[in-house]
Amino acid sequence: MEKTQDFALAKMKKSVQKLGSSTEKFGDPTLMRFLIVRSMDPDKAEKMFVQWHKWRASFAPSGFVSDVEVKDQFADRKIFLQGLSKLGSSSNSG
Repeated sequence: MEKTQDFALAKMKKSVQKLGSSTEKFGDPTLMRFLIVRSMDPDKAEKMFVQWHKWRASFAPSGFVSDVEVKDQFADRKIFLQGLSKLGSSSNSG
């Protein structure tokens, strides 16, 4: 990573913690996605991350969608990957 990316990432992590949220469960590649989409502006990326984190917590409180909630999709033999790859990137593809 470049020095500017490292600086923006560090600033974003500190800002997120000040807002009472945590970046512990998310790797640098995930946080970089928010920075990239917000043109490397840590303040905008931090705001977007916190909103997304709150939405994700309300949508999937246990951190994943249970099999019971998608039984119709299983019946249709559809597969949706969830979680993080070995490198810490999201394996969600939808």
